[in-house]
Formats: sequence, structure tokens, C-alpha cells
Amino acid sequence: MIILGIDPSSTSTGYGLVEVTGNKHAFLACGCIRPKSKCSFEERLGQIYDGICKIISESGPHEVAVESSFYGKDANAAAKLGEARGVIRLAVHQSGLPIAAYTPAEVKKAVAGTGQATKEQVQFMITRMFKLREMPRPLDASDALAIAICHIHSRQVRGDVASHRQRKPEVEALLARMTTR
Repeated sequence: MIILGIDPSSTSTGYGLVEVTGNKHAFLACGCIRPKSKCSFEERLGQIYDGICKIISESGPHEVAVESSFYGKDANAAAKLGEARGVIRLAVHQSGLPIAAYTPAEVKKAVAGTGQATKEQVQFMITRMFKLREMPRPLDASDALAIAICHIHSRQVRGDVASHRQRKPEVEALLARMTTR
């Protein structure tokens, strides 16, 4: 089973792909969708939507997990984040995939053991969990992997982890290309 984790943002949406086999998980790929900064906000939302649709169609995930909104002091930034989450959720919905949402504290606790962990601590733990030679960059990508791990842990607690269909050969080829970016 492949889990797609997504860390929403209107400027740098992170994504991470993790394969689950039984009670083991393996890193597949991660990266960021970075809309052009000179575009209008609406154009950036369109680029995020298109990017998520492309990742879904090319990688063939079975489930998607996103970080839920948090409330900050800047209402305008929170509104933009909410709109970015909306286009992400729409792309996932239209693909027919199940989607789950987790708070930032839930994600941090699942990976670092505390809901107060810094982004750098999460990045370090992701590197250790997957035994990666170098840390996944940028932080949005490592956060997306952490969201996928949080979802995997949540499924395991619920007892949902079971063997699912095997990856298609074209997905294998895509994943090989994605990890070389």
C-alpha cells in the first residue's frame, strides 16, 4: 500500500510517498510543489491542484493524509492556507481516494514523540526512521513524510493495515524517476 502525505501551503506544498508492507514502511519519494511566486494567488492554487493531481496519477497512492489547519495570529495567512487545503482536498476527492487529516501536534508526536517538536527535529527523525543518507529537503517535504507516518501509525492502532494490491510496473518506473529529482 502506498500512502501520500501532504503538507499544505500556498507557497510550498510538501508531499511524501511511503510504502507500507505489513508493519514495515519504506521511503519512496518526497518533494515540493512550488507555484511561481509572481503568479496571482488563484494561479498558485491552480498549480497546487494540478501538481497534486499529477502526483496522484503518476504514483498511484491508495490513501492520502494531510495536515489539518492550525490557527495562527495572521488571519490572512490562515485563510490562504485554508484555500490551499481546499484545492488539495478537491484533487484527492476527485481521484476517489480516502483522505485523513491530522493536526500538527499529532504528526509531531507520531514521529518525534512530542507534539512540541521543531520542524528540524521532525526532519531528523524522518531521516533516522527511513535510514536515509541525507535529510529530506526542504522541511515541507520531510513534514509530508511525517504526515504519512502519522497516518500509518493511526491505521496500525485501528488495525487497518493489511496487504493491498501490488504496485503497477509503471508506478515503479515513476517512483524511480521521482527519487532522482
